[in-house]
This record gives sequence, structure tokens and C-alpha cells, in this order.
Amino acid sequence: MTAQERRRFIQAVLEIKRRGSYDELVALHVAMNATDFRNKESGVRIGHISPGFLPWHRQFLLEFERELQSVDPTVSVPYWDWTTDQALDSPLWADDFMGGNGRKGDRMVVTGPFAHANGWRINTSVVPQGVPALNGHYSVDDRRFLTRDLGANIDRLPTARELEDTLALKVYDSEPFNHLAGGEAPFHSFRNHLEGYVTFPWEPRTAKLHSRGHRWSGGHMGYIASPNDPLFFLHHCFIDRCWAVWQQRHPHVPHYLPVEETDEVPGLHTPMEPWRTMTPADVVDHTAFYTYDS
Repeated sequence: MTAQERRRFIQAVLEIKRRGSYDELVALHVAMNATDFRNKESGVRIGHISPGFLPWHRQFLLEFERELQSVDPTVSVPYWDWTTDQALDSPLWADDFMGGNGRKGDRMVVTGPFAHANGWRINTSVVPQGVPALNGHYSVDDRRFLTRDLGANIDRLPTARELEDTLALKVYDSEPFNHLAGGEAPFHSFRNHLEGYVTFPWEPRTAKLHSRGHRWSGGHMGYIASPNDPLFFLHHCFIDRCWAVWQQRHPHVPHYLPVEETDEVPGLHTPMEPWRTMTPADVVDHTAFYTYDS
């Protein structure tokens, strides 16, 4: 991004935060994610631990981008390719872009446009209760500042090889359509490997790809209030691009499964909550809305 593109993007983010629409998106994600995690074994799952993960977040990104473009029509959402951009001195963390890591102790972000001292306030947040952390139970987090803990919770970001191995999978998703899908050979769940709940036998038995990006970033990015950190949208834009790349590499397979609606997960033509304005079929082709530069 040019300096002007970064500046326009940041100014648009700050303006929708001022208007309140940014925090509405945060609250929406918290509510959806909490329900999805409570139902991770069985029950209705829409935007996480579900085939709906990719189309739901594509619509979420579109809603975010539309809010930004109501401020500045020239702005689009950038992506963070963490397979190549992994350095702590990357321009990503510059004071004129995402700002830096959290300080020792409370992990407060103290530099950049999203620092508390520069006016960024957290208005909707929760923290996990119990072990494991992602058990669907949360308590109110009343801290008003953004937190990060880069590299403290997991040793490294995903590698290009790990992403390539997942992009090679030829089946979008398979039963049981949850965090266990594709966990055993022949690994029939591109979605679940990208979402990061299962690994190949030759990979570390820890979170990968999408999940690893969240955990490596830490702080607010480490749990369901993650959109409080604008880094969320750059991370998920890259996840969205991964889905687009996978579609290009596998043009002759279904790009979303299941086709039919089930009791637990969206089918191809199920309106996505909470908007009920689009279905996975409506967003499966991203080129109807935007393209990627590379």
C-alpha cells in the first residue's frame, strides 16, 4: 500500500468507529462466535466451526468495506499475507498503520492510531471462562484499551508450505462439518484445515493457518472479540483470498458444501444470519464484488 492508501484506510476506520458502526460489527461477531462455539460438538453453527465459516466472513468483510466506502469510496480492505510478512519490524506494525505490540504487563497497544492514548476505545469485549478457553462461556471484559501479545502464545506464524498443503485439498468440506471434519486421510475438508482445527500428520498438533494467525497476534485477536483489533480484517481478508485461490486451482469441484440445508450448518442456499440478505451461493464468487490485485 502507498502512504496515501494507508492513510485513507486508517481515516475511514477511525470514522466508522466514531459513528458507532465499527462497534456494531464487533458486537455481531461476539454474539455469533459465542453461539457457534457453544454448539461446536452439535447444534446450529453459522459462521465458525462450520462450512459457513468462509461465506459468512466474506459477507462480514463486505459489510465492513461498505461502511468504509460510505466514508471514502476509494478505500478497500487490504490483506495481511502472514506466510511472507512475519517480521516484527514490518511496515504492518508502523505507527501510521496498525501500530505496534502491546506493552509488558497489561499488553496495552500504546503506538499507532488504535492506541488508547490516541482515542481508540474498546466498547464491546468479553474474555473466556474456564478451560479450554474456547468453551462458549465468557464474561464481560471492561478494559477500554486494545491489547496485543505478538508471538507470545504460539511460536510462529503459518508457513507457505502449510498453506500450500491445505490449498491442495480437493473437497471443500465434509461431515460432521465441525472442528473434526477432514482430520483423517483423505482429509476431505479444505475449510476446516484453513480454519485451523485439524492438522496433517506432518504438521505441529496445534492451531494452524487462520487459528494460528489469531493466536500468534494475541491480545484481543486471541478470542471472540477479535474484531476490536482492526488487524482482524486484514487477517480475514487474506483468509478470504485463500478461498479465492483454492477456487481458481480447483475449478471443477463444488466450491461450497453441503448443497442442501441441514439442521446444524448452512446449505448452499441458506440465508446467512443475522443479515438474511445473502446465501453462500450469492458470495461464493467474490468477483461479483471485488477482485484481488495479486
